[in-house]
Formats: sequence, structure tokens, C-alpha cells
Amino acid sequence: MSENKTAATIEEIMKERVFEVDKIAKFSSEQAQKNFFYETERTVGAIWCLEPGQDLYVHSHSAVDDIWVCIQGEGVYYPDLENEIPIKAGMILLAKPNQIHGMLNTGTENFMFVGFACGDNPATMDITKYERKTK
Repeated sequence: MSENKTAATIEEIMKERVFEVDKIAKFSSEQAQKNFFYETERTVGAIWCLEPGQDLYVHSHSAVDDIWVCIQGEGVYYPDLENEIPIKAGMILLAKPNQIHGMLNTGTENFMFVGFACGDNPATMDITKYERKTK
């Protein structure tokens, strides 16, 4: 019994399923950069790049989990409008639906994290922005 399946070449597999951070990541002195590298109906992946002093605004999403895997640098994570959590490469952060999150690169080097939005149609996820309370 033979099936007529078309075997994908290793090059096709790599193009669709293997990603290189240094070919995706782009920084800008203007503002934090979100560099998308894949999208499906259930998940969106992007590499966020922040230069020293840049921030990713405090926000939430109503129907997706937002998972961040820190791969370079250090900063602070905002889990709400008042608190800060020191973060660095090697840490994984999770914001469930409606949980506030954001961050600031407080280090002297560039900060990068891989972000995954997972849930109901993450490509069109809503974003609610907030203003942090200053102490």
C-alpha cells in the first residue's frame, strides 16, 4: 500500500519551522521594535527589541495569554500599575487574559525577549493600554 504524500525538503521544513534570532531581531533608537516571525490561527510569535531606557507600554489583552521568554539584557517587568519585578535573560513571564503587563529596559545593553500570544485569534488581539502610577 503506497501513499502519494509529497515529502518536504529539509530546506522547506527549516524555512517554516526553524528561526534564527539574529536574522529576526531589529533595534531602533526611536522606540521598542516588535519583529514577527510566525503566525497561526492560535499563536503569534515575535521578538521584541528594546534599547536601554526604552519601554513596552503597560497593557492587557482580553482573550490571549502573553508569554515572554527573556533572552538578553535586564530590566523591570510591570505586573500591575504600581509594582515592578526585576527581570533578566533566562526568565519566563506569563500574563493571562486581562492581566496587566509591560516592561522597561533599565540595563546598559539591549534587551530582547521572544513573545508568544496564544488564544482566540491572537493576530487580531485587542490591546488595552494603561498609565502607571508613579511613586
